[in-house]
Amino acid sequence: MNKHKIIYLHLGYWLLVAVQVLLVSLGTGVLGTQIYWKLFFTIVIPVKILQIACSAAFFYLNYLYLIPRFLKQRNIFQYLISIGIAIVLFTPLYYFLEQSFYPTLGWKTYELDLTFWSALMITLSANFLHIFLGILLSYLMDWRTMRMEKEIAEKEQLQTELAFLKSQVNPHFLFNTINDIYALTQKQDEQAPEALLKLSELLRYMLRESDGPFVGLTKELDYLENVIELQKIGQKGLSHVDFTIIGNPDKLKIAPLILINFIENAFKHGIFTDKETPIRIHIELKQSTFHFNIANQVNGYKKDKTGGIGLVNVKRRLALIYPNKHQLLITHDPLNFTVDLKIDLS
Repeated sequence: MNKHKIIYLHLGYWLLVAVQVLLVSLGTGVLGTQIYWKLFFTIVIPVKILQIACSAAFFYLNYLYLIPRFLKQRNIFQYLISIGIAIVLFTPLYYFLEQSFYPTLGWKTYELDLTFWSALMITLSANFLHIFLGILLSYLMDWRTMRMEKEIAEKEQLQTELAFLKSQVNPHFLFNTINDIYALTQKQDEQAPEALLKLSELLRYMLRESDGPFVGLTKELDYLENVIELQKIGQKGLSHVDFTIIGNPDKLKIAPLILINFIENAFKHGIFTDKETPIRIHIELKQSTFHFNIANQVNGYKKDKTGGIGLVNVKRRLALIYPNKHQLLITHDPLNFTVDLKIDLS
């Protein structure tokens, strides 16, 4: 909430106070059994506005100075003394208005003349409620400010963590791909140029398209298809992948590079050189629900010394980007590895 809105709220509050006071004046018949509108506008309204102005002056003295200066510094005793001094200082003003100024307008609140003590009690009673309203409002605004600062800090921390996690995705995949292309060039394989071109397309997507928090699902699926083709080139066509997509991804968006770890994991640890045991990747779209399933047979001879950092990474990203909007089930036994992921992309 910006300063202008806060000012409007304060003005609105005092306007409501004025309306309430004037309505009470009309309802209690301050001008007798009949309402004389001319007297109402020339006497009642000016008097009530002056009374409200005095209350507002006392309120903001307390709210803007006394509370921050003493109460919030935990000087409660000094705060109580300062409130007492403020009441004593405002008493001559109330005394002057009630005894001298209001009668000149034709208004007399009290039948008897006021003493200083009675004027002091009037000053206290007129501002007693606003003293506590000022304290309540001041601490509520502090609580709101602290909450906003906490939310901003959490958001900045979340963005920093997401950026760090996404930066880990790129090198992990790239190192493996570059090694594959290097092996092809060493053997002067004719597929090396095509693999290098595919890699450049992937890099372009990773560096340019995936900068934002979300990308078109169509682009992300095209990226996965290119990754699979690049893996096939690296395996000299000996890899078998059953990749199917059901549904229309055109209008949906997804967090970029959120699925690459699952694809890479399947190629790293799976058996895919046999047509009978391909890596099976199935994607199904129903309205805004994205269903991703990947399954592969496990190659027991391939060990991951990194301890599954990629899967830990993607789990954390899913938790940060899609809290309460995704379901991830990973099934692992000695023979098979399956990932089943559902995300609400609405």
